[in-house]
Amino acid sequence: MLASMEHRAPEVASDGIWLVLAELNHRVGNELQAALSALRLAKRELGSPEPARFIEEAEVRLQCFGDVHQLLDRQRYQGPLAQRLEALCRATSLAKAAPLGIRLTLALDDVTAEEETAWTVCVVAFELMTNAFKHAFPRGPPGVVGVVLRQEAEAVLLTVADNGVGGGVGGRSADTIRQAPGFGSGIVTQLAERLGGYVTRVSGPVGSTTTFIVPAAPRLQ
Repeated sequence: MLASMEHRAPEVASDGIWLVLAELNHRVGNELQAALSALRLAKRELGSPEPARFIEEAEVRLQCFGDVHQLLDRQRYQGPLAQRLEALCRATSLAKAAPLGIRLTLALDDVTAEEETAWTVCVVAFELMTNAFKHAFPRGPPGVVGVVLRQEAEAVLLTVADNGVGGGVGGRSADTIRQAPGFGSGIVTQLAERLGGYVTRVSGPVGSTTTFIVPAAPRLQ
């Protein structure tokens, strides 16, 4: 049986978005630390027969981390939403999913959305993908995470789904796992509410699906 949940947060305070951005900035530091760890690993492997390969892999991941954060920069116009989301997903996949053996699939329609919605959708996509890569496959083997973007009337819908732990693992439901401190579900819900939208989450025996639904022309809260 599928367990469906709709998550709504209280109205975000006027300075709430800045708290969200502060959290994202903190995560940038975490990503850079991950990149440094990759370089240290490559350095330790220099004594192997193929040292250049390890260095190259580390450089690719570091470049992808940089691409991700550039694509999330609010001060830059990144082009149409589907185009920038595809670039973001591919960079995130190379940086985070590929090293874990997780495959990322994309189905992105061309949508019409104001810049505030477009930027927010990209931030949420990055958050949901990161969470899926980290939490959906705790015991392996690696699976598939899918990202879908579509438009229905005046709403933009972003869906991120996985075929991971689903209804539960180790006695804990997937939703309990994904609402743990640091998971980021609070950020996603606050961002939806800020634009006058909402978030739904469905968890089945295998896999979970989160859909972020916001107006193409937002009503800022």
